[in-house]
Amino acid sequence: MVSLSLPLNPTKKDLQKIQEYLTHHQGLQEKNNTIYQEKEQLLGSKLIIFKHKNKKQKNYYYRMYVGNRKYKIASLGTNNVIEARQLAYEEWHRLETHIAEKGDVFEKSNDEYLQDYLKYLDKQLELKNVIKSKKTVEAKKTSLKKLKTLLRPFKRPSDIKPDFLKNYIEWRQLADVKGGNWSKKHKTNPNPPTDNTMHKEICDFRGFFNYLKEENVTHKDINYPKIRLDLKRLAEKNVPFTDEDWRTLYQFMPTWIKKKYTITGEKKRLKLQQMGYSKEEIIQKIGLHKKGVKSHFYHKVFYNFFMILGNSGVRCSSALKLKWQNIRYETGRTLFNEDGTITKGEIAIISVPIDTKTGHRKVPTPTGKWFRDLWKLYADEYKKEGKTLKKSDYIFQNVGTDNSKGFEYFGKPLASSFLLRLFYELKDELRFYKDIEFTQNYTLHSLRSFYVNKRLELNVPVPVVARASGHSTATLLRHYENLNVLNFKDDLLKQKRIDLSKSGFIATDIEDTYQVDADL
Repeated sequence: MVSLSLPLNPTKKDLQKIQEYLTHHQGLQEKNNTIYQEKEQLLGSKLIIFKHKNKKQKNYYYRMYVGNRKYKIASLGTNNVIEARQLAYEEWHRLETHIAEKGDVFEKSNDEYLQDYLKYLDKQLELKNVIKSKKTVEAKKTSLKKLKTLLRPFKRPSDIKPDFLKNYIEWRQLADVKGGNWSKKHKTNPNPPTDNTMHKEICDFRGFFNYLKEENVTHKDINYPKIRLDLKRLAEKNVPFTDEDWRTLYQFMPTWIKKKYTITGEKKRLKLQQMGYSKEEIIQKIGLHKKGVKSHFYHKVFYNFFMILGNSGVRCSSALKLKWQNIRYETGRTLFNEDGTITKGEIAIISVPIDTKTGHRKVPTPTGKWFRDLWKLYADEYKKEGKTLKKSDYIFQNVGTDNSKGFEYFGKPLASSFLLRLFYELKDELRFYKDIEFTQNYTLHSLRSFYVNKRLELNVPVPVVARASGHSTATLLRHYENLNVLNFKDDLLKQKRIDLSKSGFIATDIEDTYQVDADL
């Protein structure tokens, strides 16, 4: 061991020299300890060649970086520096080609990219950018479940074959995958899946692969199957109610609201009655099938919802965003009924919220009565909970359930899927109790089509109907060109107004309003 001679009382200058000495020799020691010997940068820090200290053969190695991440270290098989440089450049060129053709070399799994895409869709919904409806996101998620299943043989995007969707139509028609009811028949779709459904799914798949391109994950072109759309089915989608079918529902709903039991409960009640059980015994045995208090409440809400949409043409999605502050009342025309009574009409001016599809617009409608009934319904429910209904509250809102969820979503707007279930329940009970089944596949949007159709039949000018329903005139004519619009004679038109009014479609109360507000 060599002894060092250091000053007993070092000056500041002495200490600086000692520090410089230490720093220099520490650097030399670290250089001798590193694996990189004879290191040479070819493309800055992206590509270097070196001899590996810990290898017996002193061949050159190369190291590549992609972005700020180390990608690869491998031997070049030569100790000649000129050959090593050439070989390293060739490896770098191969890497660039791979990135251009197959995407990121640090690929995640297809499942991980699908999750990233779902987060991207949720973000777009939050920003109200490309996607404006949660329902749209949920529909895309349903499609992507099929895609996830189809991608099982491929671990990463670079593994996916361009023709992997070649037999998609045959696969989709026969698919019966655990966790999915894709081939399950539905009363409104007895032959699933339709061409329209498969076409939409392919469009959603395309959206995912376009996302991968935008993120520079892969630029591979997928060969999508061509699906011929069923134009006839498209034309029949959301058909308007006929006068007779509208009248049938209007007359049955008050009875439906009063029904005590579900269809299952009613079947059991009839069976027990035939077996001779007493009324008290029957009630005890079918208690679980009795409709709850909240169920009756929401049936009443649905009745008013149904009548408002049928008499206003407001979209279901728009109606569910309405708050009480969006409604303004005006006195309508006095109606003299056949039985000698007098009804005072009430117009409700609906201000459709600005964040809906067609923007803010004011719609004069003869729906004041139903809005008034709704206010009383909800005010009573609020009162039971010690609360007060406010103008800032949603009109169609959740006020609790009969099940375990209780009041978890109190005050939140009702979901369109919930109202759709009530509509299916209404049709099921109409079939059960009255043996009536509609030949048309009606939806809640059929109420909007019905409104447009009836107004046109009653000779309300096309531009007025277009503005009131949130359409441009051209759009209304394009979408409703096949509707049964007739030019009635004055006497027939008068009778039609009377018939419709008897069925809950107010045909005489807002004609003056329409004339005044022809330029909404």
